[in-house]
Amino acid sequence: MRIAAFAAVAAGIGWLIGNQVQADAQYGRAHTALNDARHQRATVLSELAAVTENLRLVNGQVEQTNRALTNDTAQLREVETALANAQSNVSSQQSTITALHSCLGGVEQSLNALSVGDQSSADNALVAVSANCKSAVTADG
Repeated sequence: MRIAAFAAVAAGIGWLIGNQVQADAQYGRAHTALNDARHQRATVLSELAAVTENLRLVNGQVEQTNRALTNDTAQLREVETALANAQSNVSSQQSTITALHSCLGGVEQSLNALSVGDQSSADNALVAVSANCKSAVTADG
């Protein structure tokens, strides 16, 4: 009976040792998995920090680009306004030039008529272009 009791105790101790070895192996695998997970988490956090910094830099560049675009748009509007004014001035100047040409043509005709002693034709030539002459003088200021 002692042998049986000793065998039972030895078997129990063997079983406990086996369980302990198995538990220790499981703990070792769990500890390794935990370390791997911690390392992977640290890697992911580091990559996330780098991506966050890149995103911050890109956002700053977008803000600068938006400010530059706003300034460029304002300048473009100013240039468009200046161009429209210049086009209007060119049109007005073209009208003035046309009126001056007409006026000059009438004055030439009048002078030619006067040079041959034809006062009536000289007066008629000036009357015919008087509106254009007045328009040119008024436009010129």
